Amino acid sequence: MKPGRRAFFLPRMLSDSPWPAFCQRLARMARGQVSDETPQAGAPGRARLVVAREEDVYHAAALCREFGVLLVQPGAREAALPAERGWLRLDTSQLAAIEAFDERSGTIVVQAGCPMGALRERLAGTPWRWHAGADLEPVGAWLLRTRGWLPGRCRDSGLEAAQVLLADGAFEQLGPFGAESTQPLRSTSASRLVSDLFQLASDSAVAAMLELPVWPAGYRIDALVPRAATGGEPVPNPAHFLLGSEGTLAWAGRFRLRLRDAGEAPPVLSVQEREDRASGRETPADRLDAMVKATFDAGGVFPSSVV
Repeated sequence: MKPGRRAFFLPRMLSDSPWPAFCQRLARMARGQVSDETPQAGAPGRARLVVAREEDVYHAAALCREFGVLLVQPGAREAALPAERGWLRLDTSQLAAIEAFDERSGTIVVQAGCPMGALRERLAGTPWRWHAGADLEPVGAWLLRTRGWLPGRCRDSGLEAAQVLLADGAFEQLGPFGAESTQPLRSTSASRLVSDLFQLASDSAVAAMLELPVWPAGYRIDALVPRAATGGEPVPNPAHFLLGSEGTLAWAGRFRLRLRDAGEAPPVLSVQEREDRASGRETPADRLDAMVKATFDAGGVFPSSVV
């Protein structure tokens, strides 16, 4: 019997070893199923949590901070997962609901695990459309992995707002600022986070990157200095930091999406190949990526795609 599995047959006894203790405590606190997938004794821990409710992720993140375990969500890039650390993979397949659809305004609220195919099926027969993608891929994973939105044009993604769990354990809704804001930030940590991000967005390198034909950085700091939509004002939106972030900044459990009119062409995506970092040359985009990651997740709760 694998050491990591023994805990589930001895619910009243807590192990003194860190990894079995982590799995046991998570199994007691979470409503969803916990599976120890460590391949062999002595190997870095590997576990999976089938998320049954958002509180499961709150408990998981707290234990990950305590035990130094990475919290890995759908959309994470395998290359960003260090082999020497323990991982907890989040399975959001049970968080798959379409919670609200306002057909008049063309907005829809979905949970992170909602499959792309289910969303398209719900929109069939309406004047609204969503992006192309594999039917079984969760909407959340698609948003977290998809890159290529043009500089200053993150709104083309259709992501309007997201309910997130930040690295420090605070639940927040990130969304548009200004006249389009529907909910203020609730926690001090989120207010400080957004303030620090606005300060980063004032870096002269960001202005230069906005003039490029393709966004050169991994993280979308242009979320806070967007280009104005036709006939409108620019609307900063911190939720757009999630786009292409590969699950390295925060956990997102729910999204409000602005759909595309069926008669409109889908937005063009353009991805630039990143310069090989093995060359040792740090670009302004690399520097800003590292600063964004440190601002969101200084403690390393989530995987890191920056060096």
